[in-house]
Amino acid sequence: MKNKILAFLILVLLFSCTKEVKIKANNDDISFSSKTSNTSYKQLKYKMILPETIFVNKTYKAIIEFESDFDTIIDPIQVGKALNDTTKTRLITFYNFFPVKSPMESQGNLIIKDSTFVLNKKFVIENILFKETGEFVFCGLIFDQIMYNHYNKKGVRDSVYFDRKRQQIFKKVVVID
Repeated sequence: MKNKILAFLILVLLFSCTKEVKIKANNDDISFSSKTSNTSYKQLKYKMILPETIFVNKTYKAIIEFESDFDTIIDPIQVGKALNDTTKTRLITFYNFFPVKSPMESQGNLIIKDSTFVLNKKFVIENILFKETGEFVFCGLIFDQIMYNHYNKKGVRDSVYFDRKRQQIFKKVVVID
């Protein structure tokens, strides 16, 4: 029992702490920091538009809009001027899982159906289809990751910072004939 508790504590520390690694690049020391704000998958604000009652074998679309702390650093959509800024990059991915029967027993049994890159804070998931009647849970995950460089007073890059935020999306729907 003590080994299980110790293993759990080590995992929590590994995934909730900042990690720094020093490497030699161009004869300069550059530190890389990687941070996950916390181990929960509830780190973004979002709203989703998808009917609660839908018809079997009819396609629907869900509209998802989210807010992230990273919005103050760089916009989700990176076109035009943002592409020229090599000091910051942001990649947002939405993972769409196969729906599961309600009540959902375990999140560990989710299977990825599809994934897509998100280019805006408001996006659409097309072709949502349920092939049988009953109560289901629509499941998704927004994975927002950012990388930006820090420069010293001489204008030399001295560190690279990585951070990520994740948001699980669950919506219960009733599928009828």
